[in-house]
Amino acid sequence: MEVLKILTLIVQFGLPPEFPAGDANLQQGLEDKIEVVCKDNFSGQMTTLHVLKNNPKFKKTTPSLFTEDNTKNLYIFLTHIDSTYLYIEDCDYSMLKFLRQKTKHSNLNFTVVDSANYNIKEEKLRVIRWSKGIDFKIFENSTVFETKFDTYMEFWQCVDKLGFAQKYPFVKPKPTALRKNYTEDQSEDLKYILSHPIMVLSVIPLDDLSYDLPFNLVGKSFETSLETTGEGDIEGTGIDLDGDKTLDAFWYMDIVDIKPVEVFTRLYINVEGKWKPVWYTYFKER
Repeated sequence: MEVLKILTLIVQFGLPPEFPAGDANLQQGLEDKIEVVCKDNFSGQMTTLHVLKNNPKFKKTTPSLFTEDNTKNLYIFLTHIDSTYLYIEDCDYSMLKFLRQKTKHSNLNFTVVDSANYNIKEEKLRVIRWSKGIDFKIFENSTVFETKFDTYMEFWQCVDKLGFAQKYPFVKPKPTALRKNYTEDQSEDLKYILSHPIMVLSVIPLDDLSYDLPFNLVGKSFETSLETTGEGDIEGTGIDLDGDKTLDAFWYMDIVDIKPVEVFTRLYINVEGKWKPVWYTYFKER
């Protein structure tokens, strides 16, 4: 009888993020299980923020755009968009690890500033700021939108995360000409908006030379489904970037049937015909 080995990644919050020191690597595929915890620096108490597990496996498909070689130096993820407002959360520090790698690799100029916000009380905030920003591309509406973000921020203390500050590190990219809105009916349903964030496919290259993809890529996301290896079809959103009628990326909302609203958004890319989970984000209504 074959014994399945479950690979678990423990991600610990609770200290101001080091930069550029600390874990630095290129984007990795998602582990079988990711447990994100916050360890209070004073009491030593450990709080689980969320656990990602049971990532579905999808049946093989036709190889298309992405290969192991042309994706190894890319960070591929989803940007949350509402009208023109863009927002990204880094729920497992995977973006931070890539940004450390990118900053050291390209010798980018940056500063680290410790600050605080006073929405409720003094919520401590660490801000990493790049003088020229971090450029990235968004693929949507048959167009490639180029934008950037200048700062990466985290309210790092557990007491703040469990209070009213954002739980996860975040960036706020500069708006582009891209606009995505909910329908009139959807906009009147708060639960729908919270559980169905509008996402767009995005890519950060390690450097200009590492962007080893065609420059004429275009794509428009659309509702579709993928067949799993044993759990039926999963409905989500797909995109074909190179016009060969084969999906290059697929993402879906895994909505946990509890109150308050809780949702995981998983992103898979088609790498040489295999669906590889590469990124996720998590939201839970307070």
